[in-house]
Amino acid sequence: LLPHAPLQVGQKAKVLTLIPCDELFPTEEESTARHYTTKDIGVWGTVVRVRMEETEVVEFVLKNDNIQSSVTYAYLAVPRKEGLTTNAPCWRRMMGMIVGGLASATRTIPVEDDVTVFDDGTTLKFAGVSRV
Repeated sequence: LLPHAPLQVGQKAKVLTLIPCDELFPTEEESTARHYTTKDIGVWGTVVRVRMEETEVVEFVLKNDNIQSSVTYAYLAVPRKEGLTTNAPCWRRMMGMIVGGLASATRTIPVEDDVTVFDDGTTLKFAGVSRV
């Protein structure tokens, strides 16, 4: 799924586990829509740096502010979709082009569309790259 706002260093973020719940929405027709509920895993904090950049993936490091968690840092890998999943400063993009570009892709991260997420009484609908 796409993040609510493009990730960048200094941004606050919370990590949730998605739990499929399509069986709660039976239909007679074959539907491609996916349904999820969420589970809080106790990881939230500030994105402190970019760990790795490739042509198709950017990996961010999030410092966990939850002192009760055994997780100190979380690594968030997102597909590189400037303005949608990541928001690198202009100087950083220029530096990448000058220094020799980005590393070749070693993995891809699919982005689901036509998804409904139920989170603490809030329903979020993801259809393509738009958010309703």
